Amino acid sequence: MSDDLERTVLAHLRSAHEPVREFALYDRVVADLGEAITPDHFVDAMERLMTAGRVHVIVDRDAFRPDPAPFQPRFYRLME
Repeated sequence: MSDDLERTVLAHLRSAHEPVREFALYDRVVADLGEAITPDHFVDAMERLMTAGRVHVIVDRDAFRPDPAPFQPRFYRLME
């Protein structure tokens, strides 16, 4: 499942052509892969992709809109 999850994340980032907010990216991935993807699975996959150098994270420290846990005001962009 993690390979499908990571491929789907990368596909969404590629098609967005701009940074995508973490919670919005999660919603798009769940729409494709279903409810089996938990928020914790998603966050873990994003950490693996960051460690591998596939995605870059941008933190919005001035965000006023709280996202549900475990999401934070982070934006991801593709590094390819």
